[in-house]
Amino acid sequence: MTVDKELSRALAELTRTLTPRPDPYGRARARYRRMRQRRLGGLALALVVSVGGAAFAVAGPGRTTQPPPADSTEPFAHVLAWSDKLLQSPPRGAVAQDSTYIGQLSELLLATQRRGELPRLTVPVSTVKVLFADDVDGQRIALAAFVRDQPDPATGWPSAAVWLVAEEGASAQKLASTAAARGTSDALEPYESLAVDDPSSPGKAVHVAIAPAGCAFLSSPLPTDAFRWTPEATGSYLIRTPQTQRPEWWRVDCGTVTRKMTPGPGSLGVEPITDAQLATAMSRVRGSATEQRARELVDQYAQSEGYRLSGLPKVVWGGHVAGIPSGTIDGSPSAGKPSTESATVTVLAAPTVGGGWVGEVTIDPDQPRSDGAVSTSTYFTVATDPTDPAGLLAVSLDGDAAGGEGPQALLVVAPAAATTVRVRSAGRVAATAVSGSGALLTVPRPTAGLVVEALDASGGTLATGQVAKAGGLQTLKVDAWNQE
Repeated sequence: MTVDKELSRALAELTRTLTPRPDPYGRARARYRRMRQRRLGGLALALVVSVGGAAFAVAGPGRTTQPPPADSTEPFAHVLAWSDKLLQSPPRGAVAQDSTYIGQLSELLLATQRRGELPRLTVPVSTVKVLFADDVDGQRIALAAFVRDQPDPATGWPSAAVWLVAEEGASAQKLASTAAARGTSDALEPYESLAVDDPSSPGKAVHVAIAPAGCAFLSSPLPTDAFRWTPEATGSYLIRTPQTQRPEWWRVDCGTVTRKMTPGPGSLGVEPITDAQLATAMSRVRGSATEQRARELVDQYAQSEGYRLSGLPKVVWGGHVAGIPSGTIDGSPSAGKPSTESATVTVLAAPTVGGGWVGEVTIDPDQPRSDGAVSTSTYFTVATDPTDPAGLLAVSLDGDAAGGEGPQALLVVAPAAATTVRVRSAGRVAATAVSGSGALLTVPRPTAGLVVEALDASGGTLATGQVAKAGGLQTLKVDAWNQE
């Protein structure tokens, strides 16, 4: 994934509208839940992220610990406790061992903040701690935490931070300048990471991740069966350059507990995907998917899911579909709009780390959506390969929860020889003709108990299946900072 995509994803989270209210820790809890619930998972690596750690050189006489929430037993209190462990950790990185340099950098950063030159960090700050500093692949990268006098009134977080990037060997004055700042984060979290463009490798990035002292990073090549974990020599932080980056997963163990497990940055797909990769992706496609749209979607899906996929996405089916409920394409149908619409539909699927397949159904409506979006997508998971040309795939286009008790649109991809798709449930039967190996039916909710059959011209059964589970990838990722 490019740094631009990673940055835009992080900015989408960091620039949410925040309204000051009482209970700042309640708002901090809500922010943490939002971050944990994001589908794009892959590892959130961006130029604007929160940081942790501590250098013993402290600028100013202020407090050096974060105030705990009133209720120390709730899960979010554990997040803050781990955040404070990161804040109190000794500095990491070779440059961070120079106490004179770190002390000067801390003082300069505190002065920069107090002059109002960090627009996202305007509340009073008592202390600045440099958490990480090292020369990495031609750049000097540093991480600094800003401990507020009081939790931020808008976000509820007690500390903020800045990633700093300048050329290798940069002075403290240059590294502390606003030109070196890569943005200010409002939250110091237990695990922090950075992706920054590598000037020596256009289109590539340097990645840094850090955890509290005493924790240990491990890495494993992208598994084809089981993970093969190896401790990182750097211990509680990890660095990847374009030369050392590989398809892999990362893990952070603190004592005997795994607190973090996540895919490393990157994707199995070359961006843009090659002609050979596209040919493989479309080798078992049914219907009439266009190569241009398939290329775009395979590329996007491979990049967004990253190394949570154990193989590149494949195109299952494509075709033009009439009779899709308007609410499926454009939210709730509006007055004066037809109740159904036509669209080009493309179905992708890919194998996942840990087993099973995950898929995406993209709907490109013939008429523009009212909100300006050019397409909409729904996601599904299945246990077996849905690209099998002899198999059957049934996907709800709006999900069981989308419309309560009303009917739903069911897209069925059938074998090439199928002429009819039939759905049976509790004695009720619905059937429709197949066109281009695809069919659209309206079926009752829920999908549990529905049996979907593909029949040939003589009425013989070619394939039988159930409706795919709605929702995105159920990943092996771990984020356990909210536990004791």
